[in-house]
Amino acid sequence: MWWKWPLLVFLCASIALCTDCPNRASNGYCVVENVTEPYNPAIFPPDERLVWIRNSTIPVFNRSLFTPLAHVENLMIHRLQIEQLELAGCDKLDILFASYNAIDRVSADEGLPLRQLHLYQNRLTDVSALRALTEIEQLYLHENLLESLRFDTFAPMRHLKILTLQRNRLRTIATGTGNKPLVMPRLEQLFLQFNQLPHLDTGLWRMERLRVLDVSHNQLAYLLTFLEELPALRTLGLHHNPWHCGWLFGMLERLGARELDTDADGLIGIDEEASCPGLRLEDRLCCSENATSPDPVLLLVSRTGIVDELQQQVRGAKRRVETLEEAQRKQSHQFGELAGRLAAIERLCTERSNDTP
Repeated sequence: MWWKWPLLVFLCASIALCTDCPNRASNGYCVVENVTEPYNPAIFPPDERLVWIRNSTIPVFNRSLFTPLAHVENLMIHRLQIEQLELAGCDKLDILFASYNAIDRVSADEGLPLRQLHLYQNRLTDVSALRALTEIEQLYLHENLLESLRFDTFAPMRHLKILTLQRNRLRTIATGTGNKPLVMPRLEQLFLQFNQLPHLDTGLWRMERLRVLDVSHNQLAYLLTFLEELPALRTLGLHHNPWHCGWLFGMLERLGARELDTDADGLIGIDEEASCPGLRLEDRLCCSENATSPDPVLLLVSRTGIVDELQQQVRGAKRRVETLEEAQRKQSHQFGELAGRLAAIERLCTERSNDTP
């Protein structure tokens, strides 16, 4: 029977179910409890990939705690009354669940491999520091205290697919600086519902893969475009907004032409008749003829941004055409020189042929 012991040791080391983790949850996480200052690295089992810290109070979660968790790839730190989160020293962390805390400050080192970050149900008012997380694919920021937001914060996140911002206090969302387009090439789902947005300018959004956009339950009377700039859009939440009837009618016409999902699951949404003080278009969305009309100044700014981008593309195309024309002229000149040389050779051959007796 002695020959079975090496096999048993190997199995214990590989699945980490023996002495490395004295308390493992049914979901596979190694559970660490009663973490208090001063933090003792010995309480964290070495070489664990999945760790769940619970039944603890940790006001500041920073490098001093991430260092003894150096091998962790999936970390849950829910409900620890964390107020400050410093993402540093977590060079192997792939997924972090830090929701249901009291986080009002967050910072992050550059170059971290983090792909999923769950920060919902906290007290964040500023998330600009998260722009350092360039490898992030899923970012959950709903149910915080955000009132304003610069969308170019997320521009460095070239792999971002899911962004949740619903149930904040957002009143303003700025695309970025000047008329520079906001390019988010991988974004597929964006959630902005249950905020306080009075207007939203999508004119400079360049999100070619965005399939789901929810702007329901805001204070929107109009958008500055009809979302033509989102070619992959298939699901759109519009309900529970004080839409201007003229704008909404035009929007619904375009949605019909684009064959967006409008089934009974409310993918565009339905305003209840009892809560609609104005008109209901297509028997589903409420609007008012007295709602705020599209601001011509804002509309001009939005369209100016689009025109500026198109003009830049036209200028670039003209430069390419000029380069090709110049190359063609040089080539024509070279062909002319070559033709002249061939003609001279042909004359020389003819002369010598005539001189031959």
